[in-house]
Amino acid sequence: MKHLLLLEDSTFDIKRLTGEAVYKDISGNPRKSRLITSEEAEVGPGYKVLNPLQSLFFKYYRGGNSLISAPTSAGKSLIAYLFMREGEGRKVYTAPTRALVYEKTVELSRLFNRKVDMRTGDAIEVFKNVRSDVVVSTYENLALSLRNDVPWTKDIECVVIDEIHHLMSSRGWIVEEVVTALLKKGVRILGLSATLPGASELAKWIRADLFIESRWRPVPLKRLIIPLTEFREPFKTRESDERIAGKLFTALYELKERDEQVILFVHKKSVGWKILEIAVREKIGILNRTLPFDVEFEGEPEIAFHNADIPREEREEIEREFRKGNLPVLVATHTLAYGVNLPADRVIIGVRAFFDRREGEMKAFPENVDILQMEGRAGRLGIKEIGYSVILPYGANPRTIEREIDNALEGEMVPYVKKKLTKGDLSQDLEKILSLFVLIGFLYEGKNFREFLKRTYSLKEYAEDFYIDEVEEWLQERGYISDGVLSDKALFCVRSGMNPVDYEEFLRRRALGSEKAVLVRPLLFVKRFEGLYDFVKGSESFIEDDLYVRNKLAPFGPECIADNTHQFLFYIEGLTFKYRNINSPPGEFSYLGTDSLHLMRTLLDIRGFGDLSWSDSEIIAVVHMVKYGLTEEFSALGGIKGIGHIRSNLLKRLIIEERIPLPGLGEKVDGFYERLKDHTDGKLEERLTAILLEERYIGDPQRAQMEAKQVVRRIRGSLGGYLVDDRILRVFAIFKEGPQAIRLSKEDLVREYLRG
Repeated sequence: MKHLLLLEDSTFDIKRLTGEAVYKDISGNPRKSRLITSEEAEVGPGYKVLNPLQSLFFKYYRGGNSLISAPTSAGKSLIAYLFMREGEGRKVYTAPTRALVYEKTVELSRLFNRKVDMRTGDAIEVFKNVRSDVVVSTYENLALSLRNDVPWTKDIECVVIDEIHHLMSSRGWIVEEVVTALLKKGVRILGLSATLPGASELAKWIRADLFIESRWRPVPLKRLIIPLTEFREPFKTRESDERIAGKLFTALYELKERDEQVILFVHKKSVGWKILEIAVREKIGILNRTLPFDVEFEGEPEIAFHNADIPREEREEIEREFRKGNLPVLVATHTLAYGVNLPADRVIIGVRAFFDRREGEMKAFPENVDILQMEGRAGRLGIKEIGYSVILPYGANPRTIEREIDNALEGEMVPYVKKKLTKGDLSQDLEKILSLFVLIGFLYEGKNFREFLKRTYSLKEYAEDFYIDEVEEWLQERGYISDGVLSDKALFCVRSGMNPVDYEEFLRRRALGSEKAVLVRPLLFVKRFEGLYDFVKGSESFIEDDLYVRNKLAPFGPECIADNTHQFLFYIEGLTFKYRNINSPPGEFSYLGTDSLHLMRTLLDIRGFGDLSWSDSEIIAVVHMVKYGLTEEFSALGGIKGIGHIRSNLLKRLIIEERIPLPGLGEKVDGFYERLKDHTDGKLEERLTAILLEERYIGDPQRAQMEAKQVVRRIRGSLGGYLVDDRILRVFAIFKEGPQAIRLSKEDLVREYLRG
């Protein structure tokens, strides 16, 4: 393996297109190399000269596998293109998030100057042929496609794994599975990573022929470390989060230059929300609309909070406005450091340190490697010559923090699964991963499944361990493995991504006779559903609403609280309607459209091998229930175009109060609309307004009237149609009949699946 280190002394003037790469072998003296021109590299428009990292890769890559570890914005996309254009066969680029997949699809389409196919895990994608020889995919979609041996994976020649440092995240086992499968197939691999510890061990694992570590940054970084205690509190409080938020708020506006765009990273969500509350109090406009508190002041947006609990539409708007330069300040949790590319002029990082008595050591949040990732956002190439990082430690000596950050890359790279095993942390999360990992090993190697585990990064030392023995025994006892052969439900788990632990929980709830919303929660295994209560727990009616949900779940055990079924049921019951601060369902609840279609496919598969007996209409109703947050008997309301969660639950309340006959799934909208008018004596809008004033927009008649008008407009816009979500019904038909169902009319589909 050739191991090169690109040094900080490298230069690149993006305006004059001049510079040089200064580098060395790990044990050698520094060397210099000129930059490669676009003509030499034969790259398309947009590149006149390659930067130092790209030039070094072009000069030394001669085939095989490779790993590039470099700061953010170092030009890794062009390196991917240089790697992918070699060789024949399918070329795949895989990334951790849908946002990055969209971003890279656009970039690679431009670089290859042709159409690039995209695979994000959309349920309908299985019926769409891959026509391009270049595919961009999420990690999970590539893993599932390899397991299912789908046609487009048969001729894969190379794979680029972006953000390969996600090995250290909770989804790292997916990356391990993909790399392990590709190494067995002999597929060329390029790993792209931000700077991370132990990268040389990662390079050895992927059998890299070329490994380049870069200390050079396209935009030089200037780091300051200032104790947070040096900044005043804008108000006195004993509450820890408020105190930290207040000091961070002061630091933000003292450190920020007038024309800068700044990202302020906080160590936990509660501190971020407190900062937004302070901003409102200080008459600073915020862009967020779905909040855990009420907002009275509304000015020109100057600040926003970006975290996983923000509704998708709001999060995308926040990212768009910050990228365009219209939003000066972005408060964010560490997830942004690993997500979409949002560079800033200045990054401010609050670091909360404390002594962990249980483990007898100092701990800091965020951790050192996360801090390096956050610093990667500092610097806007071509706009400012320097990026600034300001670290604000709280509870630790600044010198200690600085020393640990400087030494962060000298440690070992420990993937998520290995870290859990090393600590003996046999949590249910680890059980889920190991149970599925063993089944995947059986899929690839049969009875010799341990050979597959030995090729992974985390399990090579544990393949013969008692942990794995216990997992194998558990799977055999529950009928997943028999005589070295996978059963139907085991094959279902492997090919759908469902882990056996969650599937057994589904079977347990089915045996207890739980209602459908409670039953399907384990099948939505990729969702944590943990963010809703943060938005509602401060309201007066929360205790009563939470008690209602918990009483419904009491017969089905504490498992329903452990996996947040209580928050999921809170959403399904439409209790969110009363909380005016919830403009749209937060976080994962805001984009359940794709997940509901996956659930539909899952329910059909389970019915296919006999573990479920629901009818077609029952399955379709449950999918509506999940997508729109409606109880089953009101699920048809999701068929009103553009109705959404809050407005459909407004109609639900009207139907209950006026004792209007329930809407039927597949019923004509016209008939339903006539019933609404008849039972409200032609005063539909007035009755909706009254309910809104009583339960949601108390004391705000103007807002209530506007909302009522919108609901009536949505119903009228759906006249002539049916009370069923077009996409849900169409995809259901495709799952049942195949692509030919696309040609059927909606009337035919309603007659076939809802009135049969």
